[in-house]
Amino acid sequence: MKSEKLSEILEQSFGAEPDYRLPADFAQKVSSSVIRREKWKTDLREYLYLMAALIILIAAASGVYYLLDKELVIRLVKFFKSNISPLIFMIIILNFILLADKVLLRLLFSRWKTEHFDSGTK
Repeated sequence: MKSEKLSEILEQSFGAEPDYRLPADFAQKVSSSVIRREKWKTDLREYLYLMAALIILIAAASGVYYLLDKELVIRLVKFFKSNISPLIFMIIILNFILLADKVLLRLLFSRWKTEHFDSGTK
C-alpha cells in the first residue's frame, strides 16, 4: 500500500511542470562566479609566492653579506634594532601596497568589468 502511494506521488511530481524557472543567463552567472573565485585564489597564491621569494632573497643576501663582511651585517642589525618602529611601519605599508597591486585591484577591476558588462546588456 505504501509503494502504491509512493508511485502515485512520484508520477504526480514528474508529470507536473515545476513552479519556478531559471533565468536565461543562469549558467553564465554561475560560471563567472566560479571564475572570479578561482582568479581570487590564483592572485592570492601569486602574492604569497612573491612574498616568499622576497623573504628568501633577503635571507640569502644577508647570508652572503654575513660570509663576506660580518661587520656590515652587524651594523645593519644594530641599525634595524634601533629603528624598529619605522621599519615595521614601512614593511607594513609596502606589503599593503603589494597586496593591493597584486590582489585587491585585480579583484576590484574584474568585478567592475562584469558588473558594467551585465548592466550594459540588460
